[in-house]
Amino acid sequence: MPETLNGVVEQLKQIGITEHDALVIADCVITRKSCSWVNIDPVDEAMIRDLKDLVDKENYKIDVKVQPIPTRSKFIWEVKVL
Repeated sequence: MPETLNGVVEQLKQIGITEHDALVIADCVITRKSCSWVNIDPVDEAMIRDLKDLVDKENYKIDVKVQPIPTRSKFIWEVKVL
């Protein structure tokens, strides 16, 4: 498992997570604090599946949920530390 914020961010970006989202998720992994946010960066099912696979593989001990807000073209991200 990458020990640094930048290491986690790079792993997340490699699977298609945008830099902003990757920074927030990585911060949750490193600081062990839950977080939620809303943005307009596109998310698809394959990206979410790859994210969950990475979280399991690296044993990040977080749960990530992404909910679309179709009427606003936004996504709600929620990362909970397990």
